Amino acid sequence: MEQIHGLDELQRQVLQRGLCASCGACVDRCPYLTAFEGRTVLVERCTVERGRCFAFCPMTFFDPEAASNMVFGDSADDGPIGRVRRVQASRATDPAIAAAGQGGGTVTALMIAALEAGLVDSAVLTTVPAGELYSRGVVCTSIEEIVSCSGSRYVGSHSLSAVKQALDNGFQRVGVVALPCQVRSLRKMALYDLKNENLRERIALVVGLFCNWAFASRDFTHFLANRSDLGRVKRLHIPPPPANTLEVESDRGKYDIPLDDLRFMIQDACRLCPDMTSEFADASVGMYEGREGWNTLITRTSLGEKLVNGAVSTGSLETAVFPEPNLEHLKSASTNKRVRYSTARGSESE
Repeated sequence: MEQIHGLDELQRQVLQRGLCASCGACVDRCPYLTAFEGRTVLVERCTVERGRCFAFCPMTFFDPEAASNMVFGDSADDGPIGRVRRVQASRATDPAIAAAGQGGGTVTALMIAALEAGLVDSAVLTTVPAGELYSRGVVCTSIEEIVSCSGSRYVGSHSLSAVKQALDNGFQRVGVVALPCQVRSLRKMALYDLKNENLRERIALVVGLFCNWAFASRDFTHFLANRSDLGRVKRLHIPPPPANTLEVESDRGKYDIPLDDLRFMIQDACRLCPDMTSEFADASVGMYEGREGWNTLITRTSLGEKLVNGAVSTGSLETAVFPEPNLEHLKSASTNKRVRYSTARGSESE
């Protein structure tokens, strides 16, 4: 196991180098780190030698073998999309959920199904609360709350700070929707439970999202706010290639912004992430390129399979065959992210 350090080393390895992924795993767990305007801010120096901040951070170290044995009961799969039980096309059967969600609303449908089946007693999701500028994690305990969090944010949102809130509130089966970096952090929480919080059992379900990169929250929020033509932003969407645009739906209409005008705001941490499909989640969900209104759904664990099968059996989720050419394209895209990671890591070590 890698050596676990404290906040001083987290500051040196991650924060000072601008490599924070804004996952939220460290903030609010002690008084020395907090989220402020989309950034992780050091409030005061901490002298704890072995801190959860360092242990849970996805940018410090990650042991894929330990994580794989814990999650899958087997060694790590070095294939392009990790360990897989089944890959399918999927969408929510409720038209309102499908329309509100990203792609086909699969994530929303799965989290509702998990809550209704008792697989979880709470769900940590991401939203922009009314009256606030920045997206953040929230704890949901009702279908209405889950539906209100539908859609993608495309920024680092410190969502995992809400995991602590759920734990502090006494929830025993917390489900989390997470980006790949956050999935790794959640698995590290279970592996290195320094405060003996029973995290392996209490973080009961992890639904991962596909992600190539995320915008720095502060930069992106300011960018949108300074576009006076946009008005109040209601929904964001990045369609599959070759579109290369950010679609913005606001109270003044719909706008397309070229992604090339936005790439300078991508988090530096994203260059050092090799995982596109949330390989250590129970189930992973992303866009289905070439079939509008559907998602790509990867089932990875027995729990993920139980969740998906249950959602299908109750009629809240529809699945279909995922064509082999699409699967090969997905594997190629994931491999490309690993190549970019290897290149960036080589540059970091020079």
